[in-house]
Amino acid sequence: MSYTSFAFFLFVAASAAAYFLLPLKIRWAALLCASIGFYAAADLTCLPVLLAEAAVSFFGAKLIRGGGDLPDAPKRRKVLLAVLIILIGVLAAVKLVRYIRPDIPLIMPVGLSYYTFSNIGYILDIYWKRYDAESNPLKYLLFVSFFPHILQGPIPRFDRLGHQLFEGHRFEYRRVTFGIQLILYGLFQKLVIADRLGIFVDAVFDDYQSQYGLVMLAAVFFYAIQLYMDFAGCVNIARGTAQIFGIELEENFRQPYFSTSVDEFWRRWHITLGAFFRDYVGMPVSVSKRVKRWSKSVRKSRGKEAAKHVSSLSAVAVVWLCTGLWHGTGLNYLIWALWQGGIIAFSIIMENRYKAMRNALHIRSDSRGFHLFQIARTFLLAGIIPRIITRAPSVGAAFVIIKHCFANSGLQQFHLGKGLEQYGWSRWHLAIAVTAMLIQLLISILKERGVMIRERIASLALPLRWLLYLMLLYSVVLFGIYGPGFDPKNFVYMGF
Repeated sequence: MSYTSFAFFLFVAASAAAYFLLPLKIRWAALLCASIGFYAAADLTCLPVLLAEAAVSFFGAKLIRGGGDLPDAPKRRKVLLAVLIILIGVLAAVKLVRYIRPDIPLIMPVGLSYYTFSNIGYILDIYWKRYDAESNPLKYLLFVSFFPHILQGPIPRFDRLGHQLFEGHRFEYRRVTFGIQLILYGLFQKLVIADRLGIFVDAVFDDYQSQYGLVMLAAVFFYAIQLYMDFAGCVNIARGTAQIFGIELEENFRQPYFSTSVDEFWRRWHITLGAFFRDYVGMPVSVSKRVKRWSKSVRKSRGKEAAKHVSSLSAVAVVWLCTGLWHGTGLNYLIWALWQGGIIAFSIIMENRYKAMRNALHIRSDSRGFHLFQIARTFLLAGIIPRIITRAPSVGAAFVIIKHCFANSGLQQFHLGKGLEQYGWSRWHLAIAVTAMLIQLLISILKERGVMIRERIASLALPLRWLLYLMLLYSVVLFGIYGPGFDPKNFVYMGF
């Protein structure tokens, strides 16, 4: 059941009706039934995997916090290690088999990465005594399987989401309308922008050996926007759906293409994934005994500044290795991870030298010009070059694409009279795409400046407010990409 299908919205409406008709104390049960039903409809054959992982995490946490049953730390560590091996092992096995033997008809459970990370975060938080273990297995299953976030995130934390799921919420008109607004905005991002750009991008990349200059550059640029709008659109649909029930999922994107460094970019893009790797991978690595010993040794031989970098660089290396493996097991993703992590590591090492260079050149770090330069530089380093590497069918093809971007103007490709039609577009496609992207840019600028757009809309007079709602609805219906061969189920990040 796709987030963009009519069946999904009927499902949400029926689930919301059941939720608000039940007594407050048992409204969580309606969410559980809806979540299991949703997952069964999406991937019935792999429902046992979801249930088994939830059971392993739940009972593992109970053992770790079981008091007298496990009084000493070694036994707690053994339980933790066993649970982590099972959870990580399932995810790693599926990804490796898909890479090594793609001919094997192995089913990739829908949402496997997202609910596996939820389970891992929960069991580690329990082990670190950040909060008490949940005593009700069905409530824990609801946390893991809550249907708005199960397919593509955001990745939840139990202490932030659990109580919202279990306490029950009353119907509030304002909150429901805010949720519907966010759903419509997500559909606009996905169907009007991402899927329209995808037509051109697919046509160019599928024939990359014959594409040059402006055409190739446009496809690369459009792919960066397509990927962002596809993923952000899905997350906004998920967050809007949850908001109808009174539940606030975490923000997963915060205008990442306005970042001024690669490190900042990854704190704005897929925020919950970055936070997961930072808190559950990077932090343990940076404070581990081995890294501390290494830092102490480096301090003696290289000095205080070098020692200071040991923990941060160790964390960056491990985090980006894990991030690359999560996104894909091919050489493309390994190079992608080395590129992203390498730039961040280089920036850490060169931080003081950068400051000295700016001072020597009398560059004001707070000037508007330098700020725009940083945004453009980061967009190129984090949003363009790495996307070529992962979108190309191979590493060799990625180098060909980069070469073709600057080989010639590419204007001769339109001399055959086909124009945009050879890429599945028309002038109307281009006009709609450019207009939609400009609207998205305006919204992003307003959000970056701290303007609360939905609150501003809610403060308008009722006729004007509903006019805006209808305009957004009609823009999705009239300008969204549908028709023969179109598959709205194919969200890009569903593959991870």
